[in-house]
Amino acid sequence: MQKNLGYNEAKSVLNFFDELFIWRENLLYIDNRKIISNSELIIGPNNSIIKELQQLLANNIKPHEKLNNVEVDILFTNEVSKNSKTTVISIEEILNKRSDIAKKIKKLTPSNWLPNNSLPEKQLKKDLSSTLKRIFKYSDKIYFVDAFIPDHCVNNHYENIRSYRNSFKLFADLASNIKNVEFFNGVRIDQLNKKNVDKSKLEETLKKFYGNFKSFKSPVFVKSESKAYKTMYERMFVTFLDEENIGIFTVERGLNIINGDNETTKGRKITKEDTQWTEAKLNAWTENVEKSENFIFFNTSEIN
Repeated sequence: MQKNLGYNEAKSVLNFFDELFIWRENLLYIDNRKIISNSELIIGPNNSIIKELQQLLANNIKPHEKLNNVEVDILFTNEVSKNSKTTVISIEEILNKRSDIAKKIKKLTPSNWLPNNSLPEKQLKKDLSSTLKRIFKYSDKIYFVDAFIPDHCVNNHYENIRSYRNSFKLFADLASNIKNVEFFNGVRIDQLNKKNVDKSKLEETLKKFYGNFKSFKSPVFVKSESKAYKTMYERMFVTFLDEENIGIFTVERGLNIINGDNETTKGRKITKEDTQWTEAKLNAWTENVEKSENFIFFNTSEIN
């Protein structure tokens, strides 16, 4: 871009990246911030475009220094990559094969996981684990949100509880490198009263449920206020990096995605919600969940 491209070609490259970050919300851009902020690169007839491109990338970048075991899916370079798993995109392709590149990136960055029920159970579970690993991989904090877990405990739904236990064992394995893991559940006081369930008994039951996370030293929040409960209605993974939300992934019909026989629950869907939905949910979370009192609170480090 400094000297080998004409102005219109350089502008086309800039527009490509501009449209890319707007178009693919679930594309996480990782690089070295020192390279992007290097003022010595802003030279030649296209210097103003190079500067604009640097600013665009800097606004979207997640520095790789904060991440562990980074695996690059897409590499923008004119050099040939030795890694067969990496898709390489060159300047020439951006300029002359833009439609093909757009389709390729769309295929590489799906917004949801749908179970392929034609696969054997073991393969389906492996495919699900691989998807969840990608969700958790670049997070340093994650919320596991399922308002209905206490209800299942209260109602003593044996198969549901087995399914949840198997699922959360998988989550514990996948989240082992995440610094901060937090759990959010909800209760309906009227349901507890109908079943004569004691608050301390429910807390004891939940501590047994979260036993796999003792070493995580994770806070467990149980909310009873109506607005908080409604805000947590969608079962979801809320992911953060360096205190910035990088995605909310809703899980159809609950986080018990592994059944009681420790196989994948068929028919579930995991969806990466778009920016507008995510912003609305985070605003509601601040007002209705974070500011609400805890009906039950404990840290998994307290579990015997």
